[in-house]
Amino acid sequence: MNPLLFCSAALVLLFGALSFNVSRMRRKRRGAPEIPEAEVVKAIRAHGNASEYIPLFVAMFLYLNAAQPSPGVYLVGLAVLATVSRFAHAAGMLVTASVAEGHPLRFWGAIGTYFGLFALGLTLLLRAF
Repeated sequence: MNPLLFCSAALVLLFGALSFNVSRMRRKRRGAPEIPEAEVVKAIRAHGNASEYIPLFVAMFLYLNAAQPSPGVYLVGLAVLATVSRFAHAAGMLVTASVAEGHPLRFWGAIGTYFGLFALGLTLLLRAF
């Protein structure tokens, strides 16, 4: 199994699930206006936040996989951290009553996302030289 491709696939599937959830919530609210608007907003924000980070991670994973088809523990660890963090962040957003409410999964998912983003960015920068 190729861990970078696996993480890419997992992130693409997460993005698809979040996209589907937005459509589902919009349809559900149209048929049942008593569903709080906050539920729809949560789905939209979880999807929107994912759309800001998932494409970057997938692009980096695919590039790094092409450059080094047998990635070391460092790259695999960063890919797993970034992937788990994106799942945690999305879950943390969806389990709260509103997007204004904090949740530990959301917090740690954001921290892991930032760390993974900067570490992978530095990795790409170092490979440029």
